[in-house]
Amino acid sequence: PTFKEITKYTMGSVLESCLNHRWGHSYLFEFGLSLQKGDEQSSDEDNRISQFIVSEFSHFKEVMTMVWNEETSQKPVEDTIDGIVGRVRSLQNMIPLQINKNSLIECYRVFDSNYKILLGEYIKPNANLNELIRNTITLVNRVKPRNFSCDSEWNAKVKQEIPSILACIFTVFTVLKSGASYNRTFVLIWMWH
Repeated sequence: PTFKEITKYTMGSVLESCLNHRWGHSYLFEFGLSLQKGDEQSSDEDNRISQFIVSEFSHFKEVMTMVWNEETSQKPVEDTIDGIVGRVRSLQNMIPLQINKNSLIECYRVFDSNYKILLGEYIKPNANLNELIRNTITLVNRVKPRNFSCDSEWNAKVKQEIPSILACIFTVFTVLKSGASYNRTFVLIWMWH
């Protein structure tokens, strides 16, 4: 075995043993946060290694999720939408496409509002996620055109429901991918403050 393999195995065993204690999750969360943030007195190399440790071990998954959420949610939606440029490909070249940026911002706000409401309802450990999946399928079937194809135009009714459909889909994805992690992180953050 290489030095890296032995070190990784040993570090994994130490982190795993922390989880066997009542204080384990909160300690690992706090430890992972301090590793991720780094230290002003430490060298760039030490801080890089600390961040590598957090990314390498699944024990710090909650920290990585929180850091990712913080980094991606900092930019206002208006800044992102201002940078969008539309183009349509014709036979020979690209033709500019007019984009209604105010409409996109409104669609995002509908999505964000619905997503937060749904997430608050379905992130709970005992929530019935199958109910949300059934409701999502019903919503899609209600607006789906009968003869839907890639070449068909979406009418106003379909376009209006897309933010709600996406909110449902992203809620299902969030709960399936990080529901338990989210619940644990919420408790840990509450205990930490």
